[in-house]
Amino acid sequence: MARPRSFDKNTVLDQVMILFWEKGYGATSMIDIQKATGLKPGSLYDSFGDKHALFQDALSHYRQTIVRKRLDKLMMPGPAKGRLEEFFNDLIEFSLGEGKKLGCLMSNSAIELAPHDAVIKAQVQDNLVEIAETFCGVIEEGIANGEFKTTEPAENIARFLTSTVQGLRVMAKSSTTKETLTTTARLALKILD
Repeated sequence: MARPRSFDKNTVLDQVMILFWEKGYGATSMIDIQKATGLKPGSLYDSFGDKHALFQDALSHYRQTIVRKRLDKLMMPGPAKGRLEEFFNDLIEFSLGEGKKLGCLMSNSAIELAPHDAVIKAQVQDNLVEIAETFCGVIEEGIANGEFKTTEPAENIARFLTSTVQGLRVMAKSSTTKETLTTTARLALKILD
């Protein structure tokens, strides 16, 4: 009879997510994962499967705990313009603080794996679509209430802002200044005027 699990799955996913985020998929070994989590190989394989399956779980965990947290905040009540400005300000603060040097795990994964891994490519695409759809909802709200005067379709602006988010994360990873990131975000939001 197998022993019951004696670890918290979310804690393990936090640890593994950070490890993949710091090192990338290719540079992270199962031994690294064992050291980071304190789990034996059997426990890891029984609970999560192989390294690729664990990476998929880590990407899903990233989307749930990092991306959705930001998107949920974006959907809070209040002026659409203010929510978008706050979203980008928070993103920049995170990118230069807690998330400094890490970039975006989804972007990192897109660069490292998406060209030759259909499963990871689909996860990255789903994430980008969710971000764009959330932006689109806020933009449509701002257009409807007269905050935004743009004549550009909301879907196009949403995709542009999604690309801007990814670019800001890459720029922050390469030690760009806060002023540069803030200026980039400010100029991107001018498309709504």
